[in-house]
Amino acid sequence: MNSLVLNDINTIKRRLLLVIFAMVGLSTLVFANTNVEAKLTRDEATELISLVKEEFTIDAYEPTLIFDEEGNFEEVNPIQIIKIYDSKNNLLLEAPIVKLEQTKNKHLRKLLNASDFLTQFSNTKYYRLDI
Repeated sequence: MNSLVLNDINTIKRRLLLVIFAMVGLSTLVFANTNVEAKLTRDEATELISLVKEEFTIDAYEPTLIFDEEGNFEEVNPIQIIKIYDSKNNLLLEAPIVKLEQTKNKHLRKLLNASDFLTQFSNTKYYRLDI
């Protein structure tokens, strides 16, 4: 009788462990980050880059120069500069962010979400976009 009770407890323990492992496996499949939409094609990336250039008027950007106390010209730096390179280290986009509203631009956000952050130096952030 004693061995029959012990066998039942051992089988219950084995089944409980199997159920726990199955639950962990299923939960990792459900909560896994399978965001395929983050990848951009070359056409989508060039379209987004052209939209960002139009909205930010990057081609017409000129740095603002002011006089300091000593009478010298001083450049007013933008809030930050975003540089996005492709996988062959060609500069795709250089966007000086002058206003805080520009950081919330949906086209720029989509480009940055699809890019890999490389580094930040001073007020310049560098990204790589694999297209």
